[in-house]
Amino acid sequence: MEKWQNKIYQILRGSEDFFKTDMIYLTKSGSWLSLSQGIAMLAGFFISIAFANLFPKESFGTYKFILSMVAILGLFSLTGIGTAVTQAVARDNGGSLRQGFRINLKWSIGVVLGGLGFSIYYYINGNTLLAFSFLLAGLLSPLTASASLYGAYLMGKKDFRRSAFYSIIRNTVPALALILALFLTKSLGIIIVVYFVVGALVPLFLYYITKRAYQNENKKEDPEIVSYSGHLSVMSLIGNIANFLDKILIFHYLGAVPLAIYAFAIAPVEQLQGGKKILATLIMPKISQRPFEELQKSGPRKALLLTVYALGLAFLWVIFAPYFYKFFFPQYLDSVFYSQIYSFTLLAVSGTIFNETLIAHKKQRELYLHRTIVPIVQIVLFFILLPLYGLMGLVITHVIMRSFSGILGYYFVKHPINT
Repeated sequence: MEKWQNKIYQILRGSEDFFKTDMIYLTKSGSWLSLSQGIAMLAGFFISIAFANLFPKESFGTYKFILSMVAILGLFSLTGIGTAVTQAVARDNGGSLRQGFRINLKWSIGVVLGGLGFSIYYYINGNTLLAFSFLLAGLLSPLTASASLYGAYLMGKKDFRRSAFYSIIRNTVPALALILALFLTKSLGIIIVVYFVVGALVPLFLYYITKRAYQNENKKEDPEIVSYSGHLSVMSLIGNIANFLDKILIFHYLGAVPLAIYAFAIAPVEQLQGGKKILATLIMPKISQRPFEELQKSGPRKALLLTVYALGLAFLWVIFAPYFYKFFFPQYLDSVFYSQIYSFTLLAVSGTIFNETLIAHKKQRELYLHRTIVPIVQIVLFFILLPLYGLMGLVITHVIMRSFSGILGYYFVKHPINT
């Protein structure tokens, strides 16, 4: 075993000249993150099977509409605080977890008021289910988001083993609760209660044990955490709206059933995007400590290698998607062609290198421009292509904009704005 370990070590070290990356760090840390991401994908997959085979299409479409609207509500908080906490911890601010929890809870008052406002609106209009759902979401979402900062803290600490273990708990417990609920009931109201209540209790528990694990850490807080997370939140505002606007538009203009078809078309591909999340998690602590000029030179080559990988993955999905849906989601065969086209959004993984570089080095002007231009164009295309081409118009918009986002990120890294 030791002989094989030495051999693998030598191969990884030898490949670093080609990949221009610390392959030992990437492999060791990435294995833990890959494990947790794999479990998360399985959990999401089993939930999808349960919804596809046990829940009516119209109810599922309404469920996705509620979650999208709740995500919009979440924009009235410090959505960028997770990134700010990771960076603060990487810079040895050990008290950033408690600080982040306290600050995020304080700045989530807009979520509570927004949930209450939607609840009153739908109650007046006679829809008690939506009224109850938004009231529950407004009360519990701030707690869920604040407690979930334990993950950002562990990333900053590079404690990938603990992070992977906690992530498995975070994904499997709510998944099991939802699947059990789907077996027992067809009531959308009960499903909503299970989703939000269990979704809040699990991260609160993980937040508590993370605090216990690092109780001897220094209590130093980052004085810039509010300012930086505020900038990240503002610059991501339009983008986050664009990310959920498509589902809201489908629900209002086409109905719940088309939204269910669209949701099942993009869900498997979004699960395949897990590699992008792992990559972003791994490189943030590293590139925060490396000179920007060095990253300008090494980034394009790494992005090209990622593009080749993503293209191969997309073509594989195009081939196997019909068989996948026929076996697992026979009620959603209408989603197949949309999913095949949507798979080319996987090419956006190459832009992760440039996006994380801009974040790690606090290139705020470039980030503001990038996160304003891309979503505005995307929203405009939504309103143009949805009436013309229906669901396919939205799918094409996502393919175009994910690629454009990566290209624009590359431009800003190579040509930063002089301050």
